[in-house]
Amino acid sequence: MAIFTPRGLKIRLPIDLAFTYIARLHPKFTAFQVLKTVEGIESIPSYFAFLTGLYVFLYNFSVIDIAIYVGIYTVIGGVITASGYLFVIPYLARVVNVFGTLKVFGVFTIAIITVGLLTVGWKGTLAYFIGRYSAALINFIIDTWHTNKASRKIGFPLTASERNFFDAYLLHASYMGVTTNLELEEGEIESGKWELPLTILHSKHPKVVESFTNE
Repeated sequence: MAIFTPRGLKIRLPIDLAFTYIARLHPKFTAFQVLKTVEGIESIPSYFAFLTGLYVFLYNFSVIDIAIYVGIYTVIGGVITASGYLFVIPYLARVVNVFGTLKVFGVFTIAIITVGLLTVGWKGTLAYFIGRYSAALINFIIDTWHTNKASRKIGFPLTASERNFFDAYLLHASYMGVTTNLELEEGEIESGKWELPLTILHSKHPKVVESFTNE
């Protein structure tokens, strides 16, 4: 069993388990907000790449430097995401929530291509994508290492999506001042508190819930 974010990101956790964590945050943060935060965390490397791309374009960096700087900062975003160091930059997860939403519509890709062609030409724009996707390969290797490490520790696969879910919980929990202990209390799932945020999510965003209850 798994749940899905509004954008369709798969989180391989049982519904009752995932929503038990969300219930700890309810009603300060809704299930929809938590799932959107997961999407935002997942978008951090792309967000770093986009901002770096705008900077190197507007300051007319050389073609080689464009690829290098975009690559470096995309990897930094990947390391922050994979390692869970989301507190390094204040409000980072909140900011990238916006990026994660607009990313669906291709707004940032269109913007980076337009600005690139107008400032550094097609070569500089191409260098951006070379740096961006070379870094994506490095980030994939980093993520695989973290996945294998976590899997050995807990005994079952814990991919980036699940780590991002727990990081989203920790971000909101820290803000609220509730427990950041990921170990559930005895009987916490059985208490059924997880059903309320799920019911509210279904009433306001039925397609999101149907995406995983009909899986």
